[in-house]
Formats: sequence, C-alpha cells, structure tokens
Amino acid sequence: MVAAVRELVPMVDRLADRIEADRRLPPELTDALTEARVFQMYQPRSSGGPEVHPLTGMAVCEELARVDGSVAWCAQVSAAVTVFLAWLDPDGLAEMVAATEGPLHVAGSARPLGTAIPVDGGHRVSGHWNFASGVAHANWFLATCFVEPAVSGPGPDRPGNRSAKDGPLRGRTDRGTAAPTTARRVAKSMLVPVHDGTIVANWDVVGMRGTGSDDFVLDDVFVPGSRTGAKHWVDRRSEPLYDPDLMMVATWAPTAGVALGLARGAIDALIALGGRSSTGSSTPLRSRAGVQEAVAEAEAITSGAKAFCVEAIGGAWDALVGGGDELPVAVARAQLAITHAMNEAVRVADLCFHAAGTNAISTANRLERFLRDAHTAVQHAAGQPIHKRVAGRTLLGVEPAPANGLRTGPVTPRH
Repeated sequence: MVAAVRELVPMVDRLADRIEADRRLPPELTDALTEARVFQMYQPRSSGGPEVHPLTGMAVCEELARVDGSVAWCAQVSAAVTVFLAWLDPDGLAEMVAATEGPLHVAGSARPLGTAIPVDGGHRVSGHWNFASGVAHANWFLATCFVEPAVSGPGPDRPGNRSAKDGPLRGRTDRGTAAPTTARRVAKSMLVPVHDGTIVANWDVVGMRGTGSDDFVLDDVFVPGSRTGAKHWVDRRSEPLYDPDLMMVATWAPTAGVALGLARGAIDALIALGGRSSTGSSTPLRSRAGVQEAVAEAEAITSGAKAFCVEAIGGAWDALVGGGDELPVAVARAQLAITHAMNEAVRVADLCFHAAGTNAISTANRLERFLRDAHTAVQHAAGQPIHKRVAGRTLLGVEPAPANGLRTGPVTPRH
C-alpha cells in the first residue's frame, strides 16, 4: 500500500492547487486512492478489507501529507472511523458490503452529536455533525449518537418504545406528563448511507482547506440494529487492530503520519527555496548559517519524532499481542508519541517558515500551506495536552492505565 501511494504522489502534486481551491478532493484522485485501498486501510480482513498495521497507516499518511496535507487528512479520518466496523454484527457488516456499490468508504465522527431514539429493530437518528472530512466522496457515514433511554409502556407508533415523532426525551413521558429521567444516556456509533443525509457545504478555514470537512445532517433516519456498534461484537474479535485497549493508538497512528508528513513537506519546501535571496539580503538561503542550522534542527526534530512513533506504536502492538503487565505503559507511551509528533510538526513548520524569510509568505510555494495545515492538524483531539498528562501519570505509577474513553465506545477525550 505504501508503494502504491508513492506512485500516486505525482498525481497528488499535480492536483494540489486544485484541491486547495475547490476545498475537496477531485474524483479522479479519490478513485485512485480507492483503488489503492487507502480509504479502506482499517476495514476488517474478514469483510474484504486490508486491515493494515497502524504503522502502515502512519506511513501511508506520511507519504501523502509530504505533498498535500488535505489528501492525507481524508485518508486518516477514513481509517479512524472504519475501525468501528469491527464493532458491528458481522452479518450486518456483510450486508453493508453486499449493498455497497464499490468498496466501503466511511466518513464520520466519533463525537456524539446526534440523538438516537430506540424503536423496533433499531433507532431513529437525528443529528448535526461538523468536521465531516471527506463526506462528499464517501458512501457511508459513522454517526455517533447519544441513545435516549427506552420508555416502558406502549407508545403511539411502536409498542414498548418511544416514537421518533415525540422528539428527544427530556424528563417527560410519551403522553407529555412530567417524569424524571434517571437512566444514563450512552453513546453509540451507527453506520448510515451518506445519501440518507444532507451535506451542508460550509467548509471555509485557514488550514486543511481541501478536506471537504463539511457538516452532515440526519433527520429522523431509521438505522437497523445490525448497523449499530456494540462492545460485545468487538470483544469477540481476536485481531489486535480492533482491541479496545489499542483503539486510540490504532485510530490516531495515521494522524501522527499526517503530522510527520507535513513536517517533512515543510523541510522539502525550505530546501527547494535554497537558491532564493530575500528582501534583507542577496545571499542565497542555502548559504546562510541560520538557514543551515534551521534545516538541520528541523531534520533532527522530525526524524526523532518519527522514531519515537515507530518504536512506541510498534511496542504497544507487541505488548498487546504478547500479553503481560507492560501493556498500560506501552499504550501510554504510544499515545504520547502521537501527541508529541503532532506538536513537533508545528515546531518544524514554524522553524522552516521563519528561516525562509519573506519567501515564506508567498503562495507560489507550499511552505505557507504546510504551516497552516500543521497548525490546523494539531487542533485535533490527538494533539491535545491531556495525553501528555495521562502518560506522565502512568509512567509515574499514579494510575494503572491511561484514560481511554474509546475502550467502551467512541467519544472525544476532553482537556
């Protein structure tokens, strides 16, 4: 897969400006990435997917981000949400595969921004999700919702369940009388055909402009139970990629790849400007001691961050497969490596940008784009400082394992 992506690099390079201008990936590129199985990298092998190692996912996204961050971002998001196919009833997943024209291509969000109301055979789902990267060229959407507690007694539409027409449950019964709700709402992810929803084209941002991360809306859509994720299904699986203990590492390893690729792209862009002078000096950039030092430091930072990711992510995988008490520390180190890589990419982009002088502000080269993309990417949950604090506590023995909200289902970690 990495080799196939490298063959696509000239195509990505040629289309990069169009991607930036159109704010989404062009069809010919999505077709090529689909053929290379990039959007399907984490699909279970049992359903026809490649089910790659997280380090392969990281390497794929690094190769793409070195040329265009938006392309890599769409790949990493698709990989991350595709993991949740392993939480489905295998028969339901097989039905999805059979019903889909072409390979499965999932967009979506692990953030519970929708509401699911239990009905016979499944749920009625409504919600509004932002940051739906790549939804325009996907065929399935991962809609994570808070599931309202079922109300006992007959309802007007389906016996024993709440009617979707009554709206979200907020301390009232089906008949409208006051009744306190004490049951805890849980978050569950559900797979919905993209054509069942509405894409709201509103993506206009400073960085990652080409990801097409528009909003996505569902309005009272029925989702059968076979397409609702449940922990008992993933617990029956033996593949390491889908183990809940490794979930944040697996889903975010490609995110680290995006960051490392952006850092590498910024270095490449600075080197490409080496023959230029600037408004303050006629000396070419490559002949200036400060620029030479900046390139060397950027190389050391990027290579060091990548080495930490390779060692730590591989170590977490090996610890899971081998069993033993070292898994919590191994997972904490891997999550730390991912967060570290994302923040170090920002440092490298800043370093290269300032070393280039006035050349850096021109859109005629891509250095300023790598800067914008790196600063945008680090806003992702994987780049947040909570993971450093959790890793520190774990390494200090303050708690036995890193906090991992994904162990029982997809949610977004908070600061």
